[in-house]
Amino acid sequence: MKASVVVVAHLGDHLDDSIGSLEPYRGRGDVEVIVVDNGSAEQCGEGAAARHPWLRVLRAQRNLGFAGGVHLGAEAAAGEVLVLLNDDAAAGEGFVEAHLECLAAHPEAAASAGRLTSWDGSRHDFARGAVTFDCHAFQIGQGSPVTALRPPAFGEALPFACGGNLAVRAADWRASGGFDRELFAYFEDVELGWRLWAAGRAVVACPDAVARHRGAATSARLGDFRRGVLFERNALRTFFACADAECRSAFGGAVLATFLHRMAMFARERPELARAVADPFGEGDDAAPFGLRWRRRLAEKGALGTLRHAAARLVLGPRAGSPALDDGLLLMQLRAAQGFFGGLTGTERRRSELERLRVVPDREILARFPRLLTPTYAGDEAWFASATFASLLPEGWPLERRRLDEVLER
Repeated sequence: MKASVVVVAHLGDHLDDSIGSLEPYRGRGDVEVIVVDNGSAEQCGEGAAARHPWLRVLRAQRNLGFAGGVHLGAEAAAGEVLVLLNDDAAAGEGFVEAHLECLAAHPEAAASAGRLTSWDGSRHDFARGAVTFDCHAFQIGQGSPVTALRPPAFGEALPFACGGNLAVRAADWRASGGFDRELFAYFEDVELGWRLWAAGRAVVACPDAVARHRGAATSARLGDFRRGVLFERNALRTFFACADAECRSAFGGAVLATFLHRMAMFARERPELARAVADPFGEGDDAAPFGLRWRRRLAEKGALGTLRHAAARLVLGPRAGSPALDDGLLLMQLRAAQGFFGGLTGTERRRSELERLRVVPDREILARFPRLLTPTYAGDEAWFASATFASLLPEGWPLERRRLDEVLER
């Protein structure tokens, strides 16, 4: 089988490390290496081509995201197998050969999942993954010493392969629709894994395909806020783009209620926002008698602060002093919600495309890969333990309750 290795780079800070690790495939007729310059301001692809003229370099005029960048490379690829490698990762010896051997040994598999370690090779980055009921994903045992965690066996079934080190048959990539371009970055590999299993194709472990990874060296440039928006939006889109009707009905209420609960918790974490979003008909400050409200303000602000507040309300009106909604956790959730609901037409179109391919119901997929119920955000533990949340969970569907430290360390 001929392989096309696709490396997507937007910044190119560590691109030479990635390309250098692929030097053994230089001039090989059965392996081509494609670098996608994903709209980099520095035009890192041109520099890479000058230093490594054996590469095939494609350039996007704008940042298409990881998902779109891979599509650009895949459309130009000549190989029967696409092998994806992060631009901040370095392939180990026999990297491509290991993937090809794994796929040859497992004709039922559309994709093989390689392993990622820390840059020094001492700790696990990705060995196997798991998915929560609301489609967030974890790298099981991330950060554990490589000697402390057994990697998956050769050919072991996995729910998805990490996009930073995976191989997928080009025919299965095309048939499944590949990555969801609208996700831009994050969870595109989780979504692809779900689609492949639904179409009757497997994802299997390839533990001998190892790459060293500078963890988050590229994604950290996005910043926590933008990454958070992508995490939350993409988890919602992945669930609603992939879940069949029975799975949607079983988990949809819990998924949406959990998203809203986290939004409310983020608001409560900031006192000024907590007052702004408090129930106006409850026991909050605005519902208190006039005299009690002023006594509270005197106690909180002092006499001078209370006078300033009164003056501001006289001049600017009753909304004076309302908090600005800056780039905090609440705004992150609101932007994620806007992105998800703004893209519902595309989400439904992608779900319809999958249903035309589906041969395996989600109940069967989740029986193989039970969804995790793992408190991750502030307030999750109490919410997951509540009677209301319990009433939203479906009966007869497998769920694994795990603490976060258990997920990351086991």
